[in-house]
Amino acid sequence: MAAQSPALQVKNPQDEKCTHEPRTDPNDQRPRCAGMGSPQASDSHAYRITLENGESFTACDITRPFSGKIGRGMITLKYTPNDRKSGKVDWVFAGGGGMANTAYTYTLDGPEDKMTATYTAAAAVTGRGSGLTVQAKAVHQTFTDQWTRIDHCEATP
Repeated sequence: MAAQSPALQVKNPQDEKCTHEPRTDPNDQRPRCAGMGSPQASDSHAYRITLENGESFTACDITRPFSGKIGRGMITLKYTPNDRKSGKVDWVFAGGGGMANTAYTYTLDGPEDKMTATYTAAAAVTGRGSGLTVQAKAVHQTFTDQWTRIDHCEATP
């Protein structure tokens, strides 16, 4: 009886199971599930922030410090996030030969696409003008505004 040649094993790529595990070495050729190993699209961190009075500005990345102007450009809001859901905002009022500033903490709540920010007074109001500096004690104050996620960002001046 003639010897039979060993059976050839054919690998069908459709039969291979994919894995979510990271590659073990440069020769690891196991298929990855759902595009594993290639960069994943990240959610946008850009938001349109609309205050209670209807004024708004754009923040291109709320996970990094950002600022916006309201009040015909006389008020600058300087945000310093702690994380994606909280931080501090400094309000700087400038105009009419003087300036004033105060600070609030903020927390974000709700679904990522449309969040509500709650601000709480965190500092006294300090004013400067005509060579004088005046400070009023901090008053417990809270207010809210809406943060709506946007896909494309062009920061407002």
